[in-house]
Amino acid sequence: MIAEGVLIAYLALTLFIGFIFKAKADTIKGFLVANREIGEWLLAFTFGATYFSSVVIVVGGMWAFLWGSSSLLIPVFNVVLGALVTFIFIGRKINALSEKFDALTVPELFAKAYNNKGLQRLLGFVTAVGLTLYAATVISGAAAMVGTVFKLDLATAAFIIALVMAIYVALGGMYSVVWTDAIQGIIMATGVLALVILATSKVGGITALDASKPFVPPSKINLRLIFDLALLTSIAVWGLPQLINRFYTAKNPRIVKRSTAIATAFAFIVTYSSFLSGLAAAQLLQKPINPIKAIPLLAQQLMGTVGAAVFSAAVLAAAMSTADSISLTVGSAIGYDMFDIKDTKVLRVLSFLSMVAAAVIAVLTLTLPKELAGAVTTIFKTGWTLTAGAFLVPVVATVIGKGNRDAIIASSVVGALVALAYGLSRAFKSPLPYPDLSFGITIFLSALAFVIVYYLKR
Repeated sequence: MIAEGVLIAYLALTLFIGFIFKAKADTIKGFLVANREIGEWLLAFTFGATYFSSVVIVVGGMWAFLWGSSSLLIPVFNVVLGALVTFIFIGRKINALSEKFDALTVPELFAKAYNNKGLQRLLGFVTAVGLTLYAATVISGAAAMVGTVFKLDLATAAFIIALVMAIYVALGGMYSVVWTDAIQGIIMATGVLALVILATSKVGGITALDASKPFVPPSKINLRLIFDLALLTSIAVWGLPQLINRFYTAKNPRIVKRSTAIATAFAFIVTYSSFLSGLAAAQLLQKPINPIKAIPLLAQQLMGTVGAAVFSAAVLAAAMSTADSISLTVGSAIGYDMFDIKDTKVLRVLSFLSMVAAAVIAVLTLTLPKELAGAVTTIFKTGWTLTAGAFLVPVVATVIGKGNRDAIIASSVVGALVALAYGLSRAFKSPLPYPDLSFGITIFLSALAFVIVYYLKR
């Protein structure tokens, strides 16, 4: 009953926030960028909560459990490149550019910066497809948590979660997303920090983690894959619209500057807590176990009924804080970017439907034969890399002031297609060269396309 009570209270609070901010989100500017009035603490927490989904808690811990201390390159990249460098190098400039061009979405910024409305529609389409696929995987993870607590089948749990998120996002727009993210971020940080404190004290302190033996034999640990995952979970942030548009909400670049230390500290707490817990799990859990269950089992073993309920809420909060941002971003990509709709009532409906669509896709996957379901899920996970591949190089080029329309289009198309090709090759077991460096190759080819076209068109 404690776990059920914690989760019900949490879901009710998110809905309450949506109702509170409905009036402030009635204008297009209020709905999409919270009237550009967000302060440093809210900015830091909404960015961090959106950045770190349930993947970093459960899967990040699994990576540490599997690969031992070799995996710690990933949290280093997350903190330094994913948070610190993003705020210093990307955030301040993006905030200033969005204000200069009066852009409310990332595709609109490119359209106005390069005077090409077609670019906005193209990138809006990529955003809608890529992030809807990714949202389906996030909802599946959250549904597994809620389904376990409430003894519900995954389909029912997925629709409950999607419905709650769809309602509060549709009501309060970016205001709802920012404020629920702040609460979700606090829950996330509390849950993972409590777990790592208990886990490290149980093994004899942080220094005792050196004795953790990886689940995978050292000779079989793929360091190239770890490096690629470190890039994927860090610099990919520079090309994800649901994170880049967080900087649109800040009052001015000074707010972004002041939030840098807060966001970096949040990233450090969440990502290192997850990975160090994974190292501790390698010592504390009896094998054999399914590695993906390492962190949930560790929480169950160490935290008791109340603690496990809080940790369950932390995982759910991590998933929801990512999915709600995607819902708003996809709704605006379809309505505002692709079809130039500026009516907040329509955008509310589209944001609502985008989340429901992601839930439907997630549920339909559950009905497929096991082998086909695995292939489809792999394609869904490509949504993250597809979107980052399309946006990362254009964002960096625009920030440093070196872009032109044709080079931006070329790099975006190449990045998206290469990411999609690698996703399809993994899904259907037809590997392309260097699959363990797929994200690095995607960004390299996107950058190469940009450079070639940029110099041809100068």
